[in-house]
Amino acid sequence: MSYRRLESTLLACALAGCAGPHLVTVPTGPQPTQAAPIKVDYPPPPAKIEEIRIAHGSASGCVWRDGYWDWTGGRWEWQDGRAVLPAKGCLYAQAKLVWTTDSLSFYRPAWFPDPALKPPTKTCTEVACLPPASMNRAASE
Repeated sequence: MSYRRLESTLLACALAGCAGPHLVTVPTGPQPTQAAPIKVDYPPPPAKIEEIRIAHGSASGCVWRDGYWDWTGGRWEWQDGRAVLPAKGCLYAQAKLVWTTDSLSFYRPAWFPDPALKPPTKTCTEVACLPPASMNRAASE
């Protein structure tokens, strides 16, 4: 194979995502207009590094929802990421901090109906995916 052809093949592979399977995450959108901010005293620590417990290319429809820091009335508490089955017609708004001149506001992450869909979905709840039976057996051995 000529150098030029090898170079073209590698470029095509890179552009097509030949690096292997990629992680599928929840469908996201901005915080909905009805989201209520919570006044917080200080920003959260940096996000934690998580072990992603979901199979790549899973046919189950499960996707990954990242963990986040949640304000629990006086301190930040880490909420682990997890595999979830997203509700059809729903989007996930990630946690958000908003600084103003005199305060810091926190918007909790939340599932909400996709405003682009007519009629909109009535309820959006997070449903945890159960790990495959083979993973359950391996964890218990």
